Amino acid sequence: MTARAAALGSGRACTALEGRPRRTPSVSSNTRRIKMDMEQHGGRPVLPEMPAAIAAVRQLCDGFKAFQALRAGLRSGLFDWLESNGPAARPEIAAALNLRGAHLGGFLQALEDLGLLTRQEAAYRIAPGLDAVLCKSSPWCQAEAVDSLLEPANGWSALDRFLSTDWIAAPPPPIPPAQHPFSGEANRLAAYLADRFKDRPIRNILCFDGGNGLFAATAGRYFPEARITAIVRPEALPRAQEILAQGGLPKRCQLLSGTPLNPPTQEQFDLAVLFHALYPVRQATNDALAAVSARLAPGGELHCAHWFCLESCETAPGGLRDLDKAVLTDSHPMCHVETFCLRFEKIGLIDAQRDDLVGEYGITKLHFAVRPDNTTES
Repeated sequence: MTARAAALGSGRACTALEGRPRRTPSVSSNTRRIKMDMEQHGGRPVLPEMPAAIAAVRQLCDGFKAFQALRAGLRSGLFDWLESNGPAARPEIAAALNLRGAHLGGFLQALEDLGLLTRQEAAYRIAPGLDAVLCKSSPWCQAEAVDSLLEPANGWSALDRFLSTDWIAAPPPPIPPAQHPFSGEANRLAAYLADRFKDRPIRNILCFDGGNGLFAATAGRYFPEARITAIVRPEALPRAQEILAQGGLPKRCQLLSGTPLNPPTQEQFDLAVLFHALYPVRQATNDALAAVSARLAPGGELHCAHWFCLESCETAPGGLRDLDKAVLTDSHPMCHVETFCLRFEKIGLIDAQRDDLVGEYGITKLHFAVRPDNTTES
């Protein structure tokens, strides 16, 4: 076949296909729009107009970037070095900490913008008062608390995993008691109880401690004459031992494993405290309260400190704090705050009352009641 014939044959083949619908690759409407825009603008790609709402997402992402700037300041040793050597200029900081000078200006400016550093002319120093939470020389240094947010066991490290039904809770990494997320909660409750019993000696305290021993250690400082029995879940025993040792309480604090449903002691106590300890046994709350109240001496008091949801489990502004509580307890808050005092009456306690302890996570509801003097244990 000649080249001409081949060409004619090719042409005839194409003609034979005419009239049939041609198959074209499927493209999204957005891709088609971009192609049309390119044709209308001489082949140059034209992106769709950026939505104004992107500013909201970028602002939220800036919060993550600010967290990383804080974490970098802690992990690089910047704050500790400035505590001893500041005020200092950028070249000194770069040389001392082996930081890249090309990026140090923006880093230091970011920390200044966040209120963590101050600058006079070209010299930087830690902002007044912040050395107490930024430097390792302070017991309140937050370095480990900041790092713990990214630990796999922390729900905040990947909130989508925490929210998944596949989530399996794991013991959190150990951090100093002063940095424990329940530190404020424990101090407020211990101070409240110390004031309530300032005119009444407390010989012994039974504590079901949802803070892995933190409340027991804190109560030991506020009640220096009392013997304390701290009860934690079995998996929390090693961490509780560390916390009590750091608090200097091992000699006058007995540490046991158990739950409010099965108090592992037959002793009677002047004061029993349930500190964020009812969540795991929430489906048997009445039984748990009855079991703990049976360990009260006549005239002894039961105090329960917990977070509660709103009526009908409704939500309200403050969702991040609700998620904080969820991550810390791996549980839903307690329900039906309006009927909780009635639970005390059903198990034979009297003078039931409720009070609020306002803290960094919102309001902790404190419920308390008394075992009558004329009640004898069955």
